[in-house]
Amino acid sequence: MTKKISALATQQRERILSAAKQCFVETGLARTTMRDIAGQADMSLGNIYRYFKNKEALIETFIEVDNQEVGEAFELLDSAKNFKVILQEIGSEFIKEIANKSELLVYTDILSEALRNEKVLSIVTLDHGERMLAKSLEKAQKEGRIQLSLPVDTAALAIIAFIENAALKCIINKKYSVRTAKKQFKQYLDLIAD
Repeated sequence: MTKKISALATQQRERILSAAKQCFVETGLARTTMRDIAGQADMSLGNIYRYFKNKEALIETFIEVDNQEVGEAFELLDSAKNFKVILQEIGSEFIKEIANKSELLVYTDILSEALRNEKVLSIVTLDHGERMLAKSLEKAQKEGRIQLSLPVDTAALAIIAFIENAALKCIINKKYSVRTAKKQFKQYLDLIAD
């Protein structure tokens, strides 16, 4: 019985997160109310509050889910013999995912809100993608699976910055495709890693 309740709670949370993301895309994070999210999720407002006490809790969950996905991707790196090839594949997938207009809208809206709202800023700092990548790079370098031309922290920052910038460019420049971004990412990795 507890597994059924747990599965239902997970489904409800996912439904609310999906509704919140849709609302954030359509009207922006600042203008979206919990009532809007309840309407989009076709749930009562009270039910929404059973799972998330406010928008900040939703944002924190978005970041936790993102960290979990990034962590799973980087776990592949930690066991990969051909580190650079797997890193290129992961980076290319991240470019493709972030280049989705709705994903980028939510991401930039959260960052924009963080500049105005200390609570959101403290939540945004929970994003550990760069730190996780630095640990994977450091481990791979110690094991001789990769050789970096930059310090580990700088390489991690540079890789994340490239991925995010390339994804943004895919959206704002119609002549710049995800395919081009992936090709340039491979070239970029060739410059900073052997």
